[in-house]
Amino acid sequence: MAAPEHADYERMYSDCVDRAGTLNNGVVDACSSTTSEHVKAEMNALYKRIHDRLSTQSPQDADRLEQAQKSWLVYRNTHCDLAGAYVGSPMYAFCPMQLNIARVTELRELAGD
Repeated sequence: MAAPEHADYERMYSDCVDRAGTLNNGVVDACSSTTSEHVKAEMNALYKRIHDRLSTQSPQDADRLEQAQKSWLVYRNTHCDLAGAYVGSPMYAFCPMQLNIARVTELRELAGD
């Protein structure tokens, strides 16, 4: 699933919710999950592009990027599991979407986008 370059994922989520007409846990889950799939497609493409560039220019930095991404994934998953347990079920989809969007912003900066 290819995401448009510099997509506005917050808008994508809001538009999905607006189209649903009623806000409930199912809508939050569905819209968050759909949006997150687009975000993850861009995140993976950005990560690959940055990693490929660093592998050529500075293999040590490529390793650091890989370590940072793995650590970030652990953080995202642990934090969102906790948020879901204490805030409620929509957070299991909404929280990762929000953190994925933030990570894409960070990777865009590293990529020079």
